[in-house]
Amino acid sequence: MKEEKTTLIKPKRIKEKEQDRLKIISPIILLIVGIILFTSSDKLVTLICYFLGIIILISGIFNLIKYYKVKKELKIDDNTSLIIGGTLTFVGLLTIILASAIEVGIRYIIGFILLYSGFQKITFALASKNYIILIEGLVFIILGLYSILAQNIVFTIIGLLLIISSIMDLIEIIFIKKSS
Repeated sequence: MKEEKTTLIKPKRIKEKEQDRLKIISPIILLIVGIILFTSSDKLVTLICYFLGIIILISGIFNLIKYYKVKKELKIDDNTSLIIGGTLTFVGLLTIILASAIEVGIRYIIGFILLYSGFQKITFALASKNYIILIEGLVFIILGLYSILAQNIVFTIIGLLLIISSIMDLIEIIFIKKSS
């Protein structure tokens, strides 16, 4: 029997310049996403509603097509596909049409949850004379009011954290590059 030689394929080494480029791309993308979230989180929520509505609508249309294909080819009524398709199509259209109202609803829900939590913390803090919890409760109330009156505070905070994190990553990359 003849022996075959096996050779290992060595992976290509990425050049150092390419590695530096790859390291810097992620913080830049996160910085852009953070800025978008921080400056226009309400528009982002509306855009997400549009996107979800389109996905639901397409799914509904596919179920309706499936119903009509089965009915035509097999002469069987698949009522489940018809009901699911009609419902998903309706919900998808409703989500697209009411995207702005959904964004406002989410904002109010988050705001009222923050307000409720803030008032609970303040009540507990006054009973126990704990000033740290009192300050925390006041912050929750301020965030709740901001969320109701201005924009979605959760996405704004996430955007701010992404901005800070990506800036710190970029500074770290720059200092590591200079010290090398």
